[in-house]
Amino acid sequence: MPQQLFFSTPEQRVALARERFFEQGDHPAGLVQEAVLQSWGRCLSRGQEPGRKPATDLVSRTRLHSALRTSRQLREAAASGLARLEAALAGTPCRVILTCPEGIVVHSSAYAAQARDTLLPLLSQVGSDLSENQLGTNALAIVARTGKGCTVQGSEHFSGAAAVLHCAAAPIRNRLGQLAGVLDITAEGSGFGFDASALVNLYASAIENRLLELQSDDLLVLAFQADVGLLGSPLAALAGVRGDGTLAWANGMARRLAPAAAAEGTPVDSAFGCTLESLLALSARPDAQPLRLPSGLAVWARAHLRQGGQAIPSGLLVPAPVPLPEPPSAAAPPAAEAAETIGPTPDAEAAAPAPAEPAPLSHQRAELVLRTLQDCHGNVARAARQLGVSRGLIYRTLKAGSAAQ
Repeated sequence: MPQQLFFSTPEQRVALARERFFEQGDHPAGLVQEAVLQSWGRCLSRGQEPGRKPATDLVSRTRLHSALRTSRQLREAAASGLARLEAALAGTPCRVILTCPEGIVVHSSAYAAQARDTLLPLLSQVGSDLSENQLGTNALAIVARTGKGCTVQGSEHFSGAAAVLHCAAAPIRNRLGQLAGVLDITAEGSGFGFDASALVNLYASAIENRLLELQSDDLLVLAFQADVGLLGSPLAALAGVRGDGTLAWANGMARRLAPAAAAEGTPVDSAFGCTLESLLALSARPDAQPLRLPSGLAVWARAHLRQGGQAIPSGLLVPAPVPLPEPPSAAAPPAAEAAETIGPTPDAEAAAPAPAEPAPLSHQRAELVLRTLQDCHGNVARAARQLGVSRGLIYRTLKAGSAAQ
């Protein structure tokens, strides 16, 4: 019978895999994960030796400055998540590491090094190169190569000297689906004592969601989930919508809940079963609203516009570039619905030139309010009920538009 059936520890299984791979030239599938075997093979093909101690030199100042410059937005998106993750791991020997796509460390958590920590303090310095070319097989390097989360423990590392390390890493992608960075948790000596893979994937998702939002100026960002309690969490489905009603991006959870959202450029009615106008109206509501996807799945959804790197608060509209009527008196609005009628402006839209391309989403949302008000013959209360917004929001839209003239 196969010898590995009698192994009592993972260490024995990895030891046999190394013997068969490095000494006998076999491919010991099943003894260690395939991603590790592929990485071992790439290291050997580059002439690396498993007995060589990994280099711990920092990259040149020019390369470090370049890595820090290109990762600026990534580090901004990661700041709060890294702080929370480091606080969670404060009682463990783990160190949190963030690298650029090339494997250069751009952030490393401060921690009290143990006496046994000889390699990790050197490798985790900002400016260290943890790529496969430099360090050999490790979780960060495999993620940078494959784009998939990975855990590498002990002797699964290519270098025998790195066998004291245990690391788990996950990718962070930008709105184009490209690798923006890698998040890693590494400990030296003993193993983790918890599911490091699940933890690092959770925080990598939170950082990725934040990065996607930072890269979504002039987009409508839609968040949805089957459980309203998951909105705002790393498990929220997110999608960015352009002014022409097509998708700019969708995160992994959005693609799983709404498979049609997987393709960039998909119309929102095909992806989410609703119009752009309904999503714009949704962005005026501070609370989550029900939405039924084309599959029939009922989800809870929120939406917000982004301008200048910031989310536009619910109820705050940028004025539409069309002539607007004067707002009513600043006094409290009359109780009677009939008294809230505002004179229509039938020539307003006709006077506005047709734009060569879709107007900004914030303008479209203001225009939606005005168009609904016109359809309701100036009746503010009726328009507010039809849009599902407050009467105050409509008054603020009119006031903002009047001030812009």
